[in-house]
Amino acid sequence: MKTIRTPGLLACVLLVGGLANAQHTVVVRDVLDYTDNAAGPYYFLPPDIIMDHSPYFRCSLEDWDWTHSVKGRVPADANGIQGATLSIYAWDVDTEEGEIDVIYANGVQLGELKGMATGQERTWTTTVFNLPSNVIQELRENGEITIFMDIDRDTVGDRVNIGSSTLTVNYTASGEAASSDPNAVVYRFWSPVGSSHFYTINEQERDKLISQYPDYWTYEGPVFRTFGAPLDSNLKPVYRFWSGSSHFFTISEEERAWLMEDYSWFWIPEGIAFYAYPEGLQPEGSLPVYRFWSPRLGTHFYTISESEKQWLIDVHSYTWTLEGIAWYAYPNPE
Repeated sequence: MKTIRTPGLLACVLLVGGLANAQHTVVVRDVLDYTDNAAGPYYFLPPDIIMDHSPYFRCSLEDWDWTHSVKGRVPADANGIQGATLSIYAWDVDTEEGEIDVIYANGVQLGELKGMATGQERTWTTTVFNLPSNVIQELRENGEITIFMDIDRDTVGDRVNIGSSTLTVNYTASGEAASSDPNAVVYRFWSPVGSSHFYTINEQERDKLISQYPDYWTYEGPVFRTFGAPLDSNLKPVYRFWSGSSHFFTISEEERAWLMEDYSWFWIPEGIAFYAYPEGLQPEGSLPVYRFWSPRLGTHFYTISESEKQWLIDVHSYTWTLEGIAWYAYPNPE
């Protein structure tokens, strides 16, 4: 489970009795995907799996549910919820053939999964539901909601895959929460086989690659520090995607949405890698993490090192093109 907290782009100022009390919106997103399957058990589709096969391609007799939780991750200065949505990323919702997949939150019917467009059979679709006030109140009180999917409610035989489920909660906050020191180390790997780099804060994932995949991944060590949880209202999620040969990381909500809408056939969303500061909201002491693109290798590279950045520009410009600042993080202690 990955929890995302991002500052709203618009802040409101409330004037009460002549006093200005600054309020802002903090967006918390809890993303569930295949990496959370063991917690359920859930059946979110893993990468590199044949999509129209069991057990992930579920039929009308294989309804299932999952739970979104934001317990312990609500902004410390939160004083209410403006609204909340549930977004479900599904494959092969064949409404033209009578398939009706109904979604419930805490027993309250939200609606049906959106079907595929005419002539675009067996494609991915995203359905967004606005949570009703009573469910939002339960979320506020309990910190979690349970989602149930009634697959192919009215007929028998149709199936559906779920790639991910995202709970987005818009909290109102006072802006008085204190910032925190970085609590996560980002580890870097290089694959001479795939000619690509990989980054993770997950120590279990790091150790698994080192012990089980030494022929594919070469461990390069820690490269910078950032956050494993949204402890500061200026932090934003860095999203991770997988293409079958390389990973891609972005802090941009627009870039993430573009990949999920226009390139879902190529990029598989893997949720949140870690949290970092976007350019313009970086605190004192943080440093830019630069993003490079290699058209020769077909992959991206990220570095906080000024010397490594300059080396690529001076010596390897034929391979690597600087794309700018990806996000801000902290250097490792010397």
